[in-house]
Amino acid sequence: MKINKDISPEGEATLEIEVPVEEAGGDFTQALNLFRREVNVPGFRPGRVPLDLVRRRWGREIMSEKADELARTYISKALKQVELEPGGQISVEMLEYGEDKPLRFKIIFPLAPDVKLIHYKGLNIVVNDVDITDTDIDNELEALRRKHAILRSIDDPAIPEARLSVKVQEVDPSGLPLVGRPVEEKILELGTDMLGIGGDEQLLGIKAGEKRVIRVKRHVGELSQAPMHSAIITPGQVEDDNPGVDEISLSVDVEKVEIPELPDLDDDFARTVGEKVDSLKTLREVIRFQIMTYVESTKRQMLERAITNKLIENNPFRLSKGVVEATLGRVAERADISEKEREQFIEQHRRQAEADLRWVELRDEIAREENLTTTDEMVETELTAYAERIGEPIEKIRRKIETEQGIESFKMRIEDRNVMEFLITNADIEKRMMEFDEFIRVTGSQLDE
Repeated sequence: MKINKDISPEGEATLEIEVPVEEAGGDFTQALNLFRREVNVPGFRPGRVPLDLVRRRWGREIMSEKADELARTYISKALKQVELEPGGQISVEMLEYGEDKPLRFKIIFPLAPDVKLIHYKGLNIVVNDVDITDTDIDNELEALRRKHAILRSIDDPAIPEARLSVKVQEVDPSGLPLVGRPVEEKILELGTDMLGIGGDEQLLGIKAGEKRVIRVKRHVGELSQAPMHSAIITPGQVEDDNPGVDEISLSVDVEKVEIPELPDLDDDFARTVGEKVDSLKTLREVIRFQIMTYVESTKRQMLERAITNKLIENNPFRLSKGVVEATLGRVAERADISEKEREQFIEQHRRQAEADLRWVELRDEIAREENLTTTDEMVETELTAYAERIGEPIEKIRRKIETEQGIESFKMRIEDRNVMEFLITNADIEKRMMEFDEFIRVTGSQLDE
């Protein structure tokens, strides 16, 4: 058996396999003879149909079927000979076959990852951390006061804390409406620059019933709230330092101006916030606990993400493009989406799918190396503990897991957790302290990536 091997940079293997005629040719003749003995043809006794007639009428179909059968046999031999392991579906293309011909065919498949652990203990990780202060509690209390504020309409000019009910339309600098730009009704809270950078400063002092044309700056493609730091943009002002920013003119027609009347910060207010809150002191304790819970949960998320990223960075290996696409393809099939949506889905999630697959391969290697592989006994222990914790029969819990995710998936989740705990325990973790506001801003941005 001759084999020509080619491996692409994307990790796709192509093997062209040739089986000599003296080795494979007889199998085709044998297949024809077997068919001849079983086929019934009018005018011929069973088993006496001429072989030439069988070749003419059914030879192509019989030999094609036999070629496929032989290929499956020789594929496993070829893979063993070249020492390659498929990581996905094998496609087969017949090139040549027949009684007096060699069997020639080509197979194409993504290679299974060849993972070699290099460095997974003592990973250097930096995590954000924060000390909760009384000022942080005060800020949260102030936000709660604003949330429970009573809005009162005024005829006076809008102050920085005002809320405006407006109709907005994009116009040219002279104030003429642009064709195709609809009038939109919006609620604006001054101080958030919801219309674009500089919008709120140009609306200060406006009254109900008044209309203004303002000039704002937006990032290209932006539809949501602009950054918090305002800068008044005047017509004709040119800023070439950021080509990804557009200046637009907006007509703003104010229908109502409201100001918030904040409740007093006392025990009565605290009792309106929560059923089990009986005083301002208790409310402060509840807020502190909620902040700490958020911080700890977010820190854990960021720590696991940092561990995963560092592990992947320190242990590179080739991951076939075909393996990634096959995995995403299976997910897309379960989602029951169109072919066009499927292509978009694969392209959109390719990067995350590759990271997830790399983690899975490295996780399995670490589990084997450190004897962390999840056994059936571990699964049983986990199920028993979970059933006792929630007060349900273990068989009910088992049926629920089998229905919703499958025991094998449950087993992998246990292994995920055990390997992650091992990596964290053995990591070199440095804390970077920051204020709570910065922690929210930084970690929120990182989680969105």
